[in-house]
Amino acid sequence: MASLAMKMGRDLHIDDEANSGRSIDKQDILNSISAMLRQEEHYLCHDYLDHVSVLDDIVAATTSATTTHHHPSNVIDAAIDETCRSKMCVWIFHVIDSTRLQRETASVAMAFLDRYLSSSSERAALARLNRKEYQLAAMTCLYIAVKIREPFEMDAGLMSRLSRGIHSAEEITSLEYEILIALQWRVNGPTPLQFVNYILELLPDSAKTIAPTIYEHSHFQAELATGDYAFVPHLRQSTIAVASILNSLGGIERGSFPYNECIQFVQTISTALNIDIDSPLMNAVRRRLLESFAKSSGYELSQGVMLIPTHIVPLKDDVGALFEESPTCVSKEPLDYLA
Repeated sequence: MASLAMKMGRDLHIDDEANSGRSIDKQDILNSISAMLRQEEHYLCHDYLDHVSVLDDIVAATTSATTTHHHPSNVIDAAIDETCRSKMCVWIFHVIDSTRLQRETASVAMAFLDRYLSSSSERAALARLNRKEYQLAAMTCLYIAVKIREPFEMDAGLMSRLSRGIHSAEEITSLEYEILIALQWRVNGPTPLQFVNYILELLPDSAKTIAPTIYEHSHFQAELATGDYAFVPHLRQSTIAVASILNSLGGIERGSFPYNECIQFVQTISTALNIDIDSPLMNAVRRRLLESFAKSSGYELSQGVMLIPTHIVPLKDDVGALFEESPTCVSKEPLDYLA
């Protein structure tokens, strides 16, 4: 019977120590952040939904369909779009919540999916054009993420059942290897949540009373970024983390964190990550996260200390509104049966 099986000898994740409640030396934290910054260089994505890339994919997929027996001749169903990605992200989070796994695992799965679709793999090119293939890729990325991030292993048979039999266990395990090859076996990149946890370990003692709120709001924004394609192309995970923290600091009540110490903490972040916290990009990321926060939570994080300029450069001029309604779906067979 397909099920979740306990994995023995689980390895610690990079942020386990930061979450354990133990005191970590400041220099060790800074060293860890530095290592994560170097590591994230290898985990960037390009804009795989760009219309020029889609035209190239059509040529590649058509050629592939005539030379391989893996796919039918009518491989081009319809190119995926941001709505497809959003719906698949919601479904993945639903599966994670239904199985009581870590929500960060959903973010990791989506990161795998984005990087896979950004790769030069012919199979990835097909997934960008065929929604059923895209659905299979997303499910397989979740399957891989659970294997790596969780104490439980979700077997391929269960994944097949979750697809209502649309995708077989054999298809999932076969694509798993192709995805890992496309990712060059790089599957342990730092996440925004991990950056948030390490950076907030640098909070001074005077912020202890408000630290839980800062953690909560920063984690929530980091998670919201997972479902927004605007945060995918060329954007570093550390940038999302810093923007989330700055917004969270700006939303605290005046007087709850001494102003001078707050500014000093922000300067520490800027120095440690070698990042310009006043850059147009940072302000654009912060603005978009604040809009997502307000839409999802029902209230706004009013920015007191950490103000954002009124006129800023849009995060992605070439993509337009990501939350517009669309009649399209991820696949002709919707994955709504867990609802």
